[in-house]
Amino acid sequence: MELKIDKLAMLVGVSTRTINNWYWFKSANPNNEYAKMLPDYRIDKKSHGSRVWDSNDVDKLIDFKSKIPHGRNGVLGDITQRYERKKKNEAKSDDR
Repeated sequence: MELKIDKLAMLVGVSTRTINNWYWFKSANPNNEYAKMLPDYRIDKKSHGSRVWDSNDVDKLIDFKSKIPHGRNGVLGDITQRYERKKKNEAKSDDR
């Protein structure tokens, strides 16, 4: 069975933003041991280029989720901090 990102995120227990961050990390750090744990997706041309994963990938992503270091100093800390800074800057500009 093929899964789009919203269904995949629900089964793994994370947000779609988290899945996107994981794959951004993989593309930016292809030789990282954690990035190599992420299963590849394919592009579904029938649904306007959506990314799809195989149902077997759910267990791989749950395993990835359990093994990556979490928090500000984890392997995804730079990605998370960049997102938080962007959110904070947008809030400041909205206040003006």
